[in-house]
Amino acid sequence: MSLLQAQNLSLKQGDRELICNLNLQISAGEAWIVLGENGCGKSTLLSSLAGWFKPSAGQVLLGGVPMQQVAPLQRAKQLAWQTQQDECPFPLTVLEKTLTGRHPHLSRWEWESAADLALAQQQLARLDLQGFAERDLASLSGGERRRVSLATALTQQAPLMLLDEPLSQLDLRHQQQALAVLREELAAGRSIVMVSHDPNHAAQLATHALLLFGDGTWSAGVLVETLNTKLLSRLYHHPVSAIEQNGSSWFVPMR
Repeated sequence: MSLLQAQNLSLKQGDRELICNLNLQISAGEAWIVLGENGCGKSTLLSSLAGWFKPSAGQVLLGGVPMQQVAPLQRAKQLAWQTQQDECPFPLTVLEKTLTGRHPHLSRWEWESAADLALAQQQLARLDLQGFAERDLASLSGGERRRVSLATALTQQAPLMLLDEPLSQLDLRHQQQALAVLREELAAGRSIVMVSHDPNHAAQLATHALLLFGDGTWSAGVLVETLNTKLLSRLYHHPVSAIEQNGSSWFVPMR
């Protein structure tokens, strides 16, 4: 079943065309990795898929319905969007921030239940943040804040997660831990669209890849057909080689 579709989607920033006529279909249980150089439109694409950035042409469908016809509350129940930036203008504890993921499931004057609190604590623990609940969000390191942001998206319990660089600023151990959590979500039937700067994250999670070349062109499809040295070398304007290990391809830049 298709959760999200982009139909002939075109995106611009000023006079610059980032993406031209993108056709994309994201189904239950799929994990898409979005790759490309800085400024190619990865974050803009996620913003458009989340219904916040208006495309210059084409449309996004959520559950088969044009995004502009989906009420914001219903949209928040169907997709969770982790943005690239973690700034928060108000003082919040880690638990308060994580519980914002439950807001789409509560009525206007309803407080979080014991089950909501337990769910938020569970997601924090999965990302090595147990004991952080009462910490001030502003006191955390960049990597800790990224993990809180991911825990918030997980607490939302939406069928589809749009994740903008969820592994940025994370050390090696916490990157692997977060990837393991995302694999668990994938196995549970959720779908993931994840922006990354590391093509090697694909082998650990993705079923599909979307490459954005920054000039409006793109390539999308199942991982084994889309992620290769030829396309990655073109994508990053630098020669890339592959190392085969245990049935997976690992990509490294050539000197």
